[in-house]
Amino acid sequence: MSDRSAREGAVTARDVAEAAAGFADVIPATPLQRNERLSRRYGLDVWLKREDQSPVRSYKVRGAYNRISRLSPDERARGVVCASAGNHGQGVAFACAALGVTARVHLPRTTPRQKRDRIAWLGDKQVTVVVEGDTYDDAARSAERDAAETGAVLVPPFDDPRTIAGQGTVAAEIVAQLGRAPDAVVVPVGGGGLLAGTLAWLREEAP
Repeated sequence: MSDRSAREGAVTARDVAEAAAGFADVIPATPLQRNERLSRRYGLDVWLKREDQSPVRSYKVRGAYNRISRLSPDERARGVVCASAGNHGQGVAFACAALGVTARVHLPRTTPRQKRDRIAWLGDKQVTVVVEGDTYDDAARSAERDAAETGAVLVPPFDDPRTIAGQGTVAAEIVAQLGRAPDAVVVPVGGGGLLAGTLAWLREEAP
């Protein structure tokens, strides 16, 4: 991501392309599959982007890897922290294991045991799981305190330009795999990172 993009918080199609190139050898493209049932039901040509087939079963790994891979040597040495309900934490754990960066992943107690264990497995010796509070907001406050007290870098799950650029690679892959721009893209929205990255890329490349 360019210095100007980072300063202004703007995400461009070029940032998305750089993110894709940066993890091309680590995070494989996920399949785009036509869904016969939904296509018949709605009388449309419906395709599903199978992000459940990614290394961590979620698109979150794209943003986490792009953010962490662009840390300076000093930032890498300080390590990272994040808050997650499960999927972002898995992405951070995968990225940190691949890049040799230590991390503490803060989770609320409501995070399913399966996801807690998966984060620990993906992160191997690089990642420590911290369970704090009953909600995501509790875990987020805990991660913020951790970063402030230790100097570790906070890796947001959505509201960071580099995270958004990484998640925007989903849109670029869809158009490449389909061979054209779709008439419409249906995007799930939680924090908004995937939507922001999708719109940033489509605005320039397939408006």
